[in-house]
Order: sequence, then C-alpha cells, then structure tokens
Amino acid sequence: MRQWKKWPLISLTLLLLAATMLSCNPLSSPGGASSAAATPTSTEMAGGDLPPTPDNPCEGLSGTIEMQLLVGPAEAVGLAPYTFADIPFQVIQGGEAYVVSGGGPVEYYQDVLTADWGSFSVIFDGDTSLSGVCLPSGSSGTLDVTVEMDGQQMVVVVVDGMETSYPWEGSPQVNASFPLVEGAEVSGEGWLLVLHLN
Repeated sequence: MRQWKKWPLISLTLLLLAATMLSCNPLSSPGGASSAAATPTSTEMAGGDLPPTPDNPCEGLSGTIEMQLLVGPAEAVGLAPYTFADIPFQVIQGGEAYVVSGGGPVEYYQDVLTADWGSFSVIFDGDTSLSGVCLPSGSSGTLDVTVEMDGQQMVVVVVDGMETSYPWEGSPQVNASFPLVEGAEVSGEGWLLVLHLN
C-alpha cells in the first residue's frame, strides 16, 4: 500500500527530471538559437584572399540608344533638319548568348518653309527596331546591334501655285558596335547613335 502512495511522488520526480533534461537541449532552449547561429568568418586562406569573380557586364543590362537622324532635304532649304528617337533595349540570356532586343517610335517631324515663290514642307514618321548581341569580355563588354527603321517621308513643294509631292518609304539599317560605356557614340552620314545605360 505504501508503494502505491509513493507512485505520485515518483511520477512527479520523473516528470521534473525529464523537463530539466529537455530545457538543457540547445535546439529547444530560447538561448540555443543564438549560440548555434553561424558567425561570419574570414575568407582568408593560406596564400592570401581569393580574387573576386568579375560580374558579367551583359547580365541584366538595359538602357536606351538615342538616335539623331538627318531628315531628307530639310537642311538644304534651311529647315531644322533633325528628328530624334529614344530606343529602349534590354539584354536577355538565351543559351550561351546575350541577346539584345528593343524598339520605339521616331519623333514625328514636320516643318514648312514659306517664301515669295511658294512653300517647301517635309513630313517624316517612323518606327525603329533593335536587335543584336552583348559580348562580355572580363569586366567590360561590347554591344553589337543593328538598328532598323521603317520610315515614311513626304516632301511637298509648291511653286507659283503648282504642287509637287515627293514621297519616300523604306527600311534602312545601321550596324553599330558600342563599348559598354555611358555616352558612347557611333555615327555615320546623316545619323548619330548615343548609348545610355540604366
């Protein structure tokens, strides 16, 4: 009978002993997480620091290519001859290549010269598309692109009341290679391209 009376006391003792053992476990104790947390270690190794791996300059690259374009015969008669476009682009990895794509509209251009003999007007409108590749080279690289423009131009000349129209439509292309440097320029006859990086 005395043994049964001692059973609640023994059970309580075993329960307290088990609770004490569990509270000493570093994985379950409130302070255990901080003592088991990883601490930063030095990357120094025998022979010195490891050289940093350079980031790929083409990875996630984006920006705009500013285009300045000489419009038809506008300059010859004294009109403001340039129209502009900001062509947004992005570089996306496709397999082992870094593919460049983009495009945008050319600013609508219209100007009229009025004189005693009549008038001379030029209208120009167009859209651009951009394609090419980004070629990484160490910590720098090169953007090799083709800019294609679908454009329409109309020149209207009025002399002594007689009107003559000179329409033009075409898709000229320009190939350009830029170093990956903000403000890099490539130019040719009648056009200028300027690279702007985001």
